[in-house]
Amino acid sequence: MKKMILFAVVFVFLFAAVGTAMAAKPEGNLAGAVRTYAWHLSGEVMPVPPYGSSRDIPGSDTASKLIVNQPNGNTEVTITGVMNGLTPNTTYTVYLSKGYTPYVDTGWNIGNVSEIAISLSGVDYLHITNLTQSGTAITGGTIVYPGYAKQITSGSVIGDHVEIWAVYTLGGSGTLHLTGTIANDGSITGTWTDTWPDEHGPVLRTGDWRNTIGAAVKTHTGDIYWPGLFTSTVPSFTFVTDAYGSGSWHINLKDSDFASSGDHTLSVWINVAGGTMLISDNFIVVSD
Repeated sequence: MKKMILFAVVFVFLFAAVGTAMAAKPEGNLAGAVRTYAWHLSGEVMPVPPYGSSRDIPGSDTASKLIVNQPNGNTEVTITGVMNGLTPNTTYTVYLSKGYTPYVDTGWNIGNVSEIAISLSGVDYLHITNLTQSGTAITGGTIVYPGYAKQITSGSVIGDHVEIWAVYTLGGSGTLHLTGTIANDGSITGTWTDTWPDEHGPVLRTGDWRNTIGAAVKTHTGDIYWPGLFTSTVPSFTFVTDAYGSGSWHINLKDSDFASSGDHTLSVWINVAGGTMLISDNFIVVSD
C-alpha cells in the first residue's frame, strides 16, 4: 500500500514538472501542426525601389514554400524555407523580419502643384494655383493670373488623367476646362479650353498647359520600407542554391528570442546581391 502511494506522489510530481516546462500553445498550434505561407515577388508587395527590383524571378514565388510549425516546448516556432526556381549556384540572404503592411497604390495627388503655364498663341502665362484634392476628386482651389482669377468648381485625378473645371471670378466671365496626363516623374502636360466673351458672344479659346512649380505625388497605403529584423538575437543568414536553382534553410526560435509573450507578427524576406526578391506573407507566432 505504501509503495502504491509513493508511486502516485512521484507520478503527480513528474506530471506537474513536465506541464510547467512545456510552453502550452493555443488551440490550432498543436505540436506537429504544419502551416505553409505564400511567397510573393518583391514587386507585388513593395513595388518601389529598392524593392520591386529587376532581381525578381517570375515563378520563384509559387515554386518555393515557407513552412511554419509552432510545437510545444521551449522552441516557440520552427521555420523552413524550401526554395526553388532561383538562380543556380547563388548565395541568398534570409531576413527573419517584423510584419509589414503591403503597399497599395492609391493614385496621384496634384495638391503640390503651385504654378502652371497656360499657353495662348504660343505665349506662356504663368498662373498661381491652389488646388484641393480629396481621394480622386479635386474639390476646390483657385487659378490666378494678375488681374484674372478662376475658382475651381470640380475635377478629378483618375489614374494618370487630370481634369479640372473652373469659372472666372475676376477679369472676365465664362468657364475654363483643363485636361492633362501625369508622367512617371509627376510632371503634367495637357490642353485647355475656355469661353471668353466679346461683342459677338463667347469665344472658344484653346491651347496647351503644363506644371511649372510642384509636381504630382504618388500616394499609397502600406509600407515602402523593410520593417526591420524581428529580433536582434537572430541575425540574417545565407543559403546557397544548387545547380538547379534549389536550396533550403531552417531556423528555430526559442523563448529567449521573444521580448514578450503574446502574439507576434513575422515575415521572411529573401535578398540577393543587395536587393529583395521574395517576401513572404505575414504569419503570427504566439509566445508564452
